[in-house]
Amino acid sequence: MPRLLALLALCHLRAIHGWGYCNDKDVSCGKWSQLGECDGKNGEVVKDLCPHSCGQCQHMCRDMDERCPDWAGGGQCKDNKDFMMKECPTSCGLCKPKCYDKDEACGTWARSGECKKNPSINSQCPVSCGICNSVCLDKQNDCPQWAANGDCNSNPGFMLSACPYSCNICSVEEHGSKKCADRNRNQCLIWGEQECGLNPGSVMRTCPDLCGLCTLACEDRATDCPGWAASKDGKGCTEDADFMLEHCPQSCGFCAKIPVHAAKDKAEL
Repeated sequence: MPRLLALLALCHLRAIHGWGYCNDKDVSCGKWSQLGECDGKNGEVVKDLCPHSCGQCQHMCRDMDERCPDWAGGGQCKDNKDFMMKECPTSCGLCKPKCYDKDEACGTWARSGECKKNPSINSQCPVSCGICNSVCLDKQNDCPQWAANGDCNSNPGFMLSACPYSCNICSVEEHGSKKCADRNRNQCLIWGEQECGLNPGSVMRTCPDLCGLCTLACEDRATDCPGWAASKDGKGCTEDADFMLEHCPQSCGFCAKIPVHAAKDKAEL
């Protein structure tokens, strides 16, 4: 089956959809990678937690075939893991595409209820339609290793901005949520943006949104999303469409549909 899928992909290869960041799922991944844990006795577990540090996906990545969402929906991310991680990292949840509204009218459409009345606009207006989540994502390839070497504390001005995930800005243990948001909005407004650069070690950790550390990205918001999507004979995404689109956009194949933003994004990547 993997060879057949690979052949189909080569025959039907298209550069499609939006780029995203491949980030690890644990801030300890950089250290584990340095210790050789990716290939150790717990290598499979570590690779699942540390896809970037273990080389399962490139830092900037995207699906390479328009059929990736269908393959992922059919269970191929699990059954043909090696092929799918390489060819369909977005549909398999490794890449988290950056979100933006493609049309200036998105806000107006959303306020008039078009996101639910006309679901086809969701891929054009994921921000206004409330599908995207504000998260901490590393924006540099070497963030896990830099963090493992202690750079989050020794060089906070650069590291907290470039590597908010590896520097644990969105710690679930500390904040109760992985959402990227100011922890004390009133105090952040008193400090103002200028304090982000003057005192980054403290202010950026308290005010990640004010300091521009947050990224709007498309990802599942619940760990049960793959199971929900596969339920009801594979119709979980369609039979409860509103809930699933809001909570499980990756498992329902939506994240892979977000197009590239602009020429600037392409040039950066």
